[in-house]
Amino acid sequence: MNEVTVAILAGGTSKRFGSEKAFAEFHGKPLISHMIDVARKISSETIVVVSDKTQSNKLAELIKGVRIVADPPGSIKCALVGALTAFEFTSTPYVLLLPVDTPLASIDLLRVLVEMSPGHGAIVPSWPSGYIEPLHSVYKAEHAYSHGLKVMETGRHKMSDMLDALQNVLFVSTETLKQFDPDLTTFANFNTLEELKTAERKSSIKRGH
Repeated sequence: MNEVTVAILAGGTSKRFGSEKAFAEFHGKPLISHMIDVARKISSETIVVVSDKTQSNKLAELIKGVRIVADPPGSIKCALVGALTAFEFTSTPYVLLLPVDTPLASIDLLRVLVEMSPGHGAIVPSWPSGYIEPLHSVYKAEHAYSHGLKVMETGRHKMSDMLDALQNVLFVSTETLKQFDPDLTTFANFNTLEELKTAERKSSIKRGH
């Protein structure tokens, strides 16, 4: 799995959440620590992407032995910018992007996406509704970086805009992925603190705690 770097995007402003998600605790541990645990089970190459030096300094106090990289100064705060930063700083041909707020992610499911990546510009989970999961996807870094920059230059800032520009993108149905993660908790993220606490209670019950 050393052909892939796992990049955790932790630079979001989290306005609805009310505080920086990376530091919010889930079962007594910060979300960023959960995501690093997930990342390390997939690859020895892990980076955390933040928006600026301030965030970098805060996280450096919390996480040790993980490379933290920051978006270019003055750049727009959006997932696409964070993704481009990940592609720029990776040392491997492929990058698995992960958000900072999906601590229930299935290692088996993510490994399958990584295993499918050779020969593709991206591997992207897709729901029956057509909704896609670009932040749980694997990208060919150099290809995605080049096309992502061009997309940004045209004033578009969505992950889907970059995906439209990539070649050999494979969309993988979430129905197929259920064999590795029956409840698809991999994609369960939290926009508010209340959602996080609700998920914490549910997972505690499931664990029998």
